[in-house]
Amino acid sequence: MNTHFLYTFMISIFLNTIAQAQSDNKELNLKVTNLGLSVQVYPAGIIPTVNLEQYLTKRSSLVYRLGANIVDRQDFSTENDEEKGGGFGASIGYRIHYPLQNGEIIAGINMDVWNLWIDWRDKLPFQNMTSGTTYTLVLQPWLETGYFFHLKNSNSKIGITTGFGREINTIVDGKQVAQDWIASVTVQYVLSLNK
Repeated sequence: MNTHFLYTFMISIFLNTIAQAQSDNKELNLKVTNLGLSVQVYPAGIIPTVNLEQYLTKRSSLVYRLGANIVDRQDFSTENDEEKGGGFGASIGYRIHYPLQNGEIIAGINMDVWNLWIDWRDKLPFQNMTSGTTYTLVLQPWLETGYFFHLKNSNSKIGITTGFGREINTIVDGKQVAQDWIASVTVQYVLSLNK
């Protein structure tokens, strides 16, 4: 399958979902808001974020995240022998909530944007180590699903979700660095601001 077609398809679905969510919000005009913290772990790094979730209906919400992306690609990169670094970014996502027992299952689609500075090193045959720093602007569309437990006698919940998506280097200043499919696990704490 053509990867450019796949990227375009994923981004189109994301934008259409957000447009529909905004239309639903105009119809129902709900004002439920959550504040949260999350830590997202993937094989090549960790992403701590602060989250704001705005419900559009009783079962759908928009999620905004601000955070850092700390990267250690070890030997995963096909571009360089070693890549480490990090940066900051933000994301927007759309979630659907399905009540289940003392909690809820969620399914969502997200779009992250990361400003990353990656320090890379290469050991060339019969030569010394070469190194440098590359800036890259990364788009990261991804899907998530998971479960949130409502804490008793509290207006908060704790959740764990899994995600799958793709890192796409859109702007690269310096030597090319890795971009690839990505799977992750996220632990989240959410506090309702409306109760």
